[in-house]
Amino acid sequence: MDKPVANLAWLARHHFGKLRAASFVVCACPALWLLGEWWAEALGINPLNRMLHFTGRWALIMLTVTLAVTSVRRLSVRLSQVAHARYGKRLADWNWLIRLRRQFGLFTFFYACLHLAVYVAFDVGLDIRSIRDDALDRPFVLVGLAAFALLVPLAATSNQAAMRAMGRAWRRLHMLSYLIAVLGIVHFWLQAKVGDTRAMPYALVLGVLLVSRLQAWRRGERGLGGEVKER
Repeated sequence: MDKPVANLAWLARHHFGKLRAASFVVCACPALWLLGEWWAEALGINPLNRMLHFTGRWALIMLTVTLAVTSVRRLSVRLSQVAHARYGKRLADWNWLIRLRRQFGLFTFFYACLHLAVYVAFDVGLDIRSIRDDALDRPFVLVGLAAFALLVPLAATSNQAAMRAMGRAWRRLHMLSYLIAVLGIVHFWLQAKVGDTRAMPYALVLGVLLVSRLQAWRRGERGLGGEVKER
């Protein structure tokens, strides 16, 4: 019998724990970097803005990565069909990427929690009335709070038990991630100064992902890139 080809898909299947641990470390690196800046008192002349922008940007980055997983998998399926790639040699066989998607989503929630914690603790000083007034006076605060509120049930149901209990409703609930991404970009854009285009790349990437998802729906490709069970 021929020896199995030790490609990335094979390695990921047999050493997924190591891959997930490495992914965890990579996703945690931005938070560790920010912690290092705080410890070294190197947050700059405006530490609050640095912490708010850093945590908010990484929450948006992780959400974008999470949403991109399904589109990347769908694209790999189509490319492999065109190239007539054999099993085990195409991205579409990399179920490990789908299994890591949940980790990416939870890190999205983690950075969003850091972002909110910095705002509540240091910007408004744990004052509920200040949060209310801020939300009424500054639309981007209200949009950000709405995005976080929608993110909470997604994080709470990111487990196998919730998937089994909710059935198809779980997939419908987690489609809110696209709305959350839109709100996150609007939140970013509204708080920026005139001429600040830092939100533009995120908006463009989200637009591509939304178009990809809509095209997949029109083709009836609802199963590709779906959640898989943990092994």
